Amino acid sequence: MIRVTGSIFFGLVFTAAAAAQNPGVELKLESTVMETGEAIGAQLICTNLDAPGTPQTAVVPGVDLRLVSARPSVLTQQSWINGAQSQSTTYTYELELKATKPGRYSVGPVSVTSGGKTYHSNLVNIVVRRPSETQGSRGDQFLFVEIDAEPRSLFVTESFKAKLTIGVRNVVINGRQIDMDLLRIIDVRRSDLSVFASSRFSQGSARLADSSGGRHLYTIYRTEMPLRAEQVGTMTVGPVFLKADYPTEVRKSFFDYRVSRSRRETARADAITIQVGGPPIEGRPESFTGAIGHYRMTVTAKPERVAQGQPVTLTVSIKGSPLEGVAAPNLAAHPELASRFDYAREEIVGDMEDGAKSFRLAVFPKQQGQQTIPPIEWTYFDPESKRYVTLASNPVVLTVDPPPESTAVISLRTEENGTDHKPSLTLLKGGISPNYVDPALVLADQSVSFGPSWTAALIVPPLAWIAVAGWSRRRDKLRADSGLARRRRAQGRASSRLREAQQHSDPASQWGFLADALTGFLSDHFNMRQESLTPTETEALLRKKGVEPALIRELISFLETADAAQYAPNMLNAASTGQTAQNIQRWIKVLERVA
Repeated sequence: MIRVTGSIFFGLVFTAAAAAQNPGVELKLESTVMETGEAIGAQLICTNLDAPGTPQTAVVPGVDLRLVSARPSVLTQQSWINGAQSQSTTYTYELELKATKPGRYSVGPVSVTSGGKTYHSNLVNIVVRRPSETQGSRGDQFLFVEIDAEPRSLFVTESFKAKLTIGVRNVVINGRQIDMDLLRIIDVRRSDLSVFASSRFSQGSARLADSSGGRHLYTIYRTEMPLRAEQVGTMTVGPVFLKADYPTEVRKSFFDYRVSRSRRETARADAITIQVGGPPIEGRPESFTGAIGHYRMTVTAKPERVAQGQPVTLTVSIKGSPLEGVAAPNLAAHPELASRFDYAREEIVGDMEDGAKSFRLAVFPKQQGQQTIPPIEWTYFDPESKRYVTLASNPVVLTVDPPPESTAVISLRTEENGTDHKPSLTLLKGGISPNYVDPALVLADQSVSFGPSWTAALIVPPLAWIAVAGWSRRRDKLRADSGLARRRRAQGRASSRLREAQQHSDPASQWGFLADALTGFLSDHFNMRQESLTPTETEALLRKKGVEPALIRELISFLETADAAQYAPNMLNAASTGQTAQNIQRWIKVLERVA
């Protein structure tokens, strides 16, 4: 299988042809034969366009073509043809093509706008093969995958567990078993793990027999994913498609085996269907608000003695499972409550507290004397007994006093002609603080102010101590951790190398300094030896650190271009190195944040 590695593949190999091309757009695919569920890489190559816009993909039922990165890689090339110099600039966009349905399709065209004109790519014909039926037992396969779920039939809002099992035959080369992490040979970018994409796997082993009676040792990876049925009807889990580069030749490195040669292996598990039912409409109580499961309910009212027109907090607490999506009781279904109390009619929002969902509502008694909050009913559907269960609270008796008198203001002051004045005292009833004195009056003659000298004397010593302590702590950390010191200097050293690259007129020397700036930054940032960072080792390192695949492809494409510049410097010029230096600065800023 030919691997597409970025703009270098479509740049240096086809330099002479590209240099003579007119403006245009070309779509290239890794392969034209695919399996259902498989994803492959694609590239859109825009030649001699002036700052092309974001590509617009055409909708093709059965396949899905999407843009991986909106930022293209840029390569400027020079060549001599019959003594005349020509220059070509290509913008390469990375795309991904995924097959969802078997058949024959024409992919494209992809359109790009540049300089007010729209360019369209070529059509590429592909074949998506039907999933092949698995022959024999699991022991006949080098790679297999299975999906299961429990239960297969449930009610809406209920949860279930989906299970994924992956089996990989242990690698045996020349009669020797190779001990390696077989989950790493699966090409995650070209596989479809469905709902299990972010799962963590447990590892085990099994010895399986093939159809000839031979027994092989397999590494088994398992994971479970809790899911929730959100809608009535059918719910599917999967399908799952796996593509792996199964090792046929390895070499021993310091820590592990490295795959030097492999073959393509695929496995597929069809989607499974979950039947999702809903509570019956017949016999559904008015107090049912959609909860399905098993629950308990308590209702409290505080305070139990209150003045007429003052609020009483009615709290409905529901415990059980599941609590997600549980709604409050339908108070509109309680006319007796509305006849004795006023309350807001909008929807009540619940809060999670101590494993329960609590709903609070302020009710206002309309009459004085002994008033009763009637039983509150709330209904849920029991999926085991397949029947409705209605819960009812006990009535709550309140004592409602007459409303408080109006607020009175008592003024205490001396004779009109006197010089001694005292503040007014406001008498409040029913509040938190019955007697309230205006703080402005209390502190009227107690103002405090600090001059500049006092302010400096209070603030400067603590700030100076904090600065010295921080500097001392940073110095100790840098002394104790050489890797931390390298990481702190990484960006500055890379910037220095980029400036050195611009001081050379020789393109080959410039590209050498540019490559040294990037690999030097990576070695300092990850505390590694710079000599070990080949393009292959760099790609493995960045994948391990969780860097975006699109960014990895840009970096590897640049490193391979820099390597080629040592042998074909006439294909590159100073103009392209200036743009590349800007790209390296951008890459470093991204790596500082994500790795």
